[in-house]
Amino acid sequence: MKLAAAAATTALLLTACMATTEAEAAEIGATGISIGAELDNRYNIDTETMTATLTPEVGYDLSGVALSAEMDFILYENEFTLNNDELPTLDVGAEYGMTMWGLNSKVFAETGYDLEDERMDDIEVGISFSF
Repeated sequence: MKLAAAAATTALLLTACMATTEAEAAEIGATGISIGAELDNRYNIDTETMTATLTPEVGYDLSGVALSAEMDFILYENEFTLNNDELPTLDVGAEYGMTMWGLNSKVFAETGYDLEDERMDDIEVGISFSF
């Protein structure tokens, strides 16, 4: 019964969000600033937990370096809630895409700030290749 209810709820949420099936951001004029959001709905069959998470994002492109900031809001976790009365974590990052040795690559740096604990997350830097 819970599976049928979860399937129906997911179908309704998917129908409501049909236009946002792919992560897309809206450009604000020719400023290089972009805004967007992603709504992630999932049901865990083993734990019988359904969650809906909203992730708003803002980005800025500066001379090929893509800067971004986003945070996750848990809207639903087996009941309607807003982050379970906890403050979210603000995730920030920067990346620079290039072609190296004939492979598409990007150099990146990522970190976050936990608004609940008032502390910085680990800072990660790296390079990724796609082929």
